[in-house]
Amino acid sequence: MVTLKVLKKFQDKDNKEKIYQVGETLSTSDLDRVNNLVSRGICSISAIKEANKEEKKPEKISLFDKEFEIGAVKGALAEIGVSINKNAGVQAITNKLGELTEEQNKALSEILCKE
Repeated sequence: MVTLKVLKKFQDKDNKEKIYQVGETLSTSDLDRVNNLVSRGICSISAIKEANKEEKKPEKISLFDKEFEIGAVKGALAEIGVSINKNAGVQAITNKLGELTEEQNKALSEILCKE
């Protein structure tokens, strides 16, 4: 998110009724707009803030007609002796699950589905 300070009066491109007066500030995350306004001398950059990152939801894998968090599946794979990278994503884990034997699948099911 970039905060701009208005140097020259201008009309908002999206809301034609909004006129920005000299000294006002506006915030936008549209870098093309920031570059345009700054290069034309209409605004100057007064602050750059890292946008609030959305809370990252844990990735899930569907297995045995249920959904499991990726960490739980990695842990269960380790318990049955199947090695997988700590930073493996959904695709890598799905590929590894496809390589399991019936016995490994049964053991994995018992570990994940015990409640």
